[in-house]
Amino acid sequence: MARQKKRSPQVEEVRPYVEGVAKNLVDKLYGPNGPAWGTTLTEIEDLLLGIRQVLTEKMLDESLARQAIAADQQPAAARTCPGCQQPLACDDGNPRLVQTRAGEAAWSEPEGYCSRCRRAFFPSVPELGDRSE
Repeated sequence: MARQKKRSPQVEEVRPYVEGVAKNLVDKLYGPNGPAWGTTLTEIEDLLLGIRQVLTEKMLDESLARQAIAADQQPAAARTCPGCQQPLACDDGNPRLVQTRAGEAAWSEPEGYCSRCRRAFFPSVPELGDRSE
């Protein structure tokens, strides 16, 4: 099958694995001979798009859950007030549903509050004018 667009290096790195998974899924869905004669292209495509949606949802959920765990393990230096640079405990998370290109996703973002500056902030979001990233 012709490939229409270039993929990122990360995608190309896992392409052989994904292609193997795809072959195994086709075997599981249709058997070694493929879809039965008379199965329309639309039926095949609808099934494959449904599987793609399940895979995308699961990978997005898993990635965001792991990111939330990693955020909890950030060093104290990463958790400072952007105004006064006072170290802060960011014990609270701000769980929310976000709209992505793949659909709705649950995301828990670390949240901090500086009693000195009296402001809440999200350590994962750079402040306006911050060019450190």
